[in-house]
Amino acid sequence: MTVSRIVTPDEFKQMMSYKVYAENHNQQQSMKLQLLKGVEEAYGERYWRLKEGTRKAIDMLCWFASERGFVFAKDKYLSDRYEVSAKTVRNVLKELREAGIIFTVYRRSSTQNCRTAPVHLFTAHPYFKYWQNMLDLHDFQNDFQNENAEKPYESKEEQPKIVSTKYLSFNKNLLKILRKQDRLNSSFTPKNVPGEFVKAAKPFFDDAEDIYDLWKKASLVYRQFDLLHELEQYTELVIDALKQTIYAYKHRKIRKDFKGYFYGTLLKMFTYQKRQETFTSHPSIFNWLEDQEEKSAGSTKNWRAEIQELMAKEERDLDDLIEELPY
Repeated sequence: MTVSRIVTPDEFKQMMSYKVYAENHNQQQSMKLQLLKGVEEAYGERYWRLKEGTRKAIDMLCWFASERGFVFAKDKYLSDRYEVSAKTVRNVLKELREAGIIFTVYRRSSTQNCRTAPVHLFTAHPYFKYWQNMLDLHDFQNDFQNENAEKPYESKEEQPKIVSTKYLSFNKNLLKILRKQDRLNSSFTPKNVPGEFVKAAKPFFDDAEDIYDLWKKASLVYRQFDLLHELEQYTELVIDALKQTIYAYKHRKIRKDFKGYFYGTLLKMFTYQKRQETFTSHPSIFNWLEDQEEKSAGSTKNWRAEIQELMAKEERDLDDLIEELPY
C-alpha cells in the first residue's frame, strides 16, 4: 500500500496564506543556503558531479521553499527552465525524499477526488513542525517507515502471484502510448490556436504542446499592448515572428533558448504595430507637428526627421531591453 497525504484545497489555501518566514532577500538567501547545505550533505561528492542545470533546479527548489518551507513547482517548469529532463527532476526529488530532506504531500484536484500536483515540504525548515502538526503527518510518516521496514522480510513464496487478464496487454500498451511525451501531434492543438499558425509551425514543431506554448507566448506579448483588434487578427504578424526566429535559429544567432528569442521578436513587432495604429488613429498628432513645422520654418530639421530619430532611439532601447530579458 502506498501511503500519501492528500491536501484539501482549504488546507493548501491556509498554507499559502501563512506568514512568510523569510521577509527580505537576505533572510531568504540565508535560509536557501541552509536548505541547500542539507541537500549537498545528502548527495555528498556526487552533488558536484551533477549537471549544472540539475544543480540550478535544486537551488531553485531551495529558494522557493525558503519562504514557507514548501515548494509546489511542477517538474515540467523546472525542466523547461534549466533544460533538464522531467525525469531528472523526479529522480532528484525521489532521492531527497528517501534521504529525509523532503516529505511530499499531494494537492487534491478540484474536479476529481484524486491526488494531483505534489507539494514538497523541507524537513530542515523551521516551519516543517508546523506543517507536520497541521497536516497530521506523524501517522503517515510512521506508516510509510513501517511499510518499508516490512518489505525485506517478506518471502517471495508468500507473495500472491499476479493474475493475468485478457486486458493486461491492452492496458500496458495504452499506458505506453499515453506516457510518451510526443504522443499528441499537431492535430491535437487546442482550437483557440488559429489553423494558419498551426500549419506554419507544423513542419518544425509537430507537437501540440509545443505549438500551444508558442501561441501562449504570443498571447502574453499581445496583452501588453492595447491594440485595436483581437490577437487572431494579427496571426500573420505572429507567423512572421516565428519565421524570423526559425531563421535565426538555423543560422545559430540564438544565444539562449528558442522561445525566449521568439518572445523578444514578438515584443518588437507588436511595438511597431502599436506605433502604427497610434499614428493612424490619431491624425491630430500629425496636425500638431505640422503646426510646429510652420512656426519653425527656418529650422534645418523638420518634424519628420525628428520622428525618425525618436523611432530609431526607441528601437535601440527596445533591443537593449530584449537582450536583458531573463528568458
